Amino acid sequence: MPVKIGNSYVTEAALAYAQERKDEKSENVLSDLSKQFKDINFSVGTQPFGGSGTNNITIAPNILRQMANDPEKKLEYEALIYDFDQVLKSSANRPGLKSQGVVIDSKGETSMWSIGQFNDDKTTRSLMHFTEEEKQRLAGRSPKKSSKISTDKVDAEIKLLKNKKAQLEQKITAQTDNPDLQRQLARLEDELRQKDNDTYRKQHSTVDITI
Repeated sequence: MPVKIGNSYVTEAALAYAQERKDEKSENVLSDLSKQFKDINFSVGTQPFGGSGTNNITIAPNILRQMANDPEKKLEYEALIYDFDQVLKSSANRPGLKSQGVVIDSKGETSMWSIGQFNDDKTTRSLMHFTEEEKQRLAGRSPKKSSKISTDKVDAEIKLLKNKKAQLEQKITAQTDNPDLQRQLARLEDELRQKDNDTYRKQHSTVDITI
């Protein structure tokens, strides 16, 4: 169930984590966060599309000051960061993804950005601002069920290759002396050997995430 803290919705797991650390004080909030969340690259600012890799969180300077001076704000944002840590890890293996991150701006609003080549060779940038409804969806999502591995795209590709192979074999039956068809069939069979296996499916599966 989502839990509202301040202006943020977080998971119960995130709240429990932050509550354990509520009374701990830090002279350097950013350094302390880096120690807590070792896989996250933290930076100070308000602009998206900064940093390399897939685990970036950028926090506005005034939010860091609030976390240092106000225990309730520290609780809120540490819980929020806990949930975003899960989201970033869940989406890190998306095919075509080059880099991604989350921004917590000066108003405490959150957005998620990504850079990658998702549908073609063109590099695209996307930015999603979290609305109240999306924040609740995020908090209501169990980390263990946050993503779904799908091989539908790979299965469709392999099915298409098999259909082409069957069509070629029919043509070859009718034109047994056509060397060009034989070469096409050999190439298709070689491509199928490379793709019709669990290793290829795993490498080219997609991650479906509901936020």
